[in-house]
Amino acid sequence: MTADYRDNSTPSDIVSGEFGVEVITLAATTFIGQGSSQPCREVIIWAELGKTVRIGEDAAAAASGPILAAGIASQDNGSYLRLPISNTNKLFFKGGATDDVYLLWRS
Repeated sequence: MTADYRDNSTPSDIVSGEFGVEVITLAATTFIGQGSSQPCREVIIWAELGKTVRIGEDAAAAASGPILAAGIASQDNGSYLRLPISNTNKLFFKGGATDDVYLLWRS
């Protein structure tokens, strides 16, 4: 039975091999932010307290994408968006100048 648990990232659909956090601050001029180039298999996303931030697969899509707000993904009510994705750089956000978006990634 010990051999089954030798690799601490097994089973891979449940246990993470690694994890980390990104804080994305939206640009003061364009109000856009993008995840860094962190390979992963899932991210948990939430917006800064009291901020309205949109998400999309590129900068244009983020301008009109769904809102990460109270009830969807924001720390003011403890909600978040859980998203399976292969790299954090595939995530774009649009909101107000210097708003923050938080990503907890796992691989």
